[in-house]
Amino acid sequence: MISPGKRGFCNTRENIEGKLYTLIYGSCISTGSIDPVEKKPLYHFWPGSDAYSIATIGCSFRCQHCQNWEISQSHPDSNGEFAQFKQKDQTNFGARSFPLTKMTPEQVVSNVKRSKSRSIAYTYNEPTIWYEFIKDTSILAKREGIKNILVTNGYSSSEANRDYIKFIDGANIDIKAFSDKFYKEIVGIPSIKPVLETAEFFYKNGVHVELTTLIIPNQNDKESEIRELIQWVINKLGSEVPMHFSAYRPMYRMNEPSTSSNILEQYYEIAKKEGLQNVFLGNINSKRGNHSICPSCGEIIIHRHGYSISNKNLTENNTCKKCGSKIAIQGEITSSKARFF
Repeated sequence: MISPGKRGFCNTRENIEGKLYTLIYGSCISTGSIDPVEKKPLYHFWPGSDAYSIATIGCSFRCQHCQNWEISQSHPDSNGEFAQFKQKDQTNFGARSFPLTKMTPEQVVSNVKRSKSRSIAYTYNEPTIWYEFIKDTSILAKREGIKNILVTNGYSSSEANRDYIKFIDGANIDIKAFSDKFYKEIVGIPSIKPVLETAEFFYKNGVHVELTTLIIPNQNDKESEIRELIQWVINKLGSEVPMHFSAYRPMYRMNEPSTSSNILEQYYEIAKKEGLQNVFLGNINSKRGNHSICPSCGEIIIHRHGYSISNKNLTENNTCKKCGSKIAIQGEITSSKARFF
């Protein structure tokens, strides 16, 4: 499907004399950074732990509102040593380049061990486009007891997903909207269907799944659409799956007004009334949507302030100290020091 000498849609794979090559194996935008796992965001996966974050360049989407467009819309040179950005139709973005850091899977795992991070997060751009590097790194990491996290748009093939479940432990899947129209016009792909299939497949095969939807005024903020999304989560995944609603701000090619806290708080209430147990709000200051709440007795289980967390009522077996109900949390909780990002 890719002509000789040409690259695919993600701009990171090239047909060279009839063979398809990845140009970004081990090409990282840095040697990595240490983030709280809550930043991914994952609120119910080893809460309070550190995730060693690595990323490359490129993406399988063309989101008009991309928050990391400087790396997602860049492409590698033929050696995968420099990132290049140039968009002819938007001259105000200009053209630029920056060097990439070459790393091996062994080097990444060594860095993670030195950092004492619990997990590796493949994040900031779409991880599936450097799938081969993720696979090799994740397999090594698992042997060392290190967890592997995808922060992904979910647009991966069934073949890739069948492999992913062998070495990926947790995933935050970004559901951009609950309509094909949005995906076609704003994201640049035909349908939401593969994204939903990925979420279902991961969940049913033991990967810890959390979902994020960025609420964009006038684009994906219709109450009827949000209710449909909530019901899909409950019916196809489960009421315990954490759902994050995040505030948008103008970025890249989109200039809709920033999301108000009122609309996010409204959807928080709707989601809770519809039956979602774990609803969180991101990118805003709000009294709601910060803490993990016991779905049975209503007590705060985990208290959050920024990315700082404290254990209020969670036992070693991840049950509520007040009423004994099982809480849908994977892994142990680590009360963290003050962290604001």
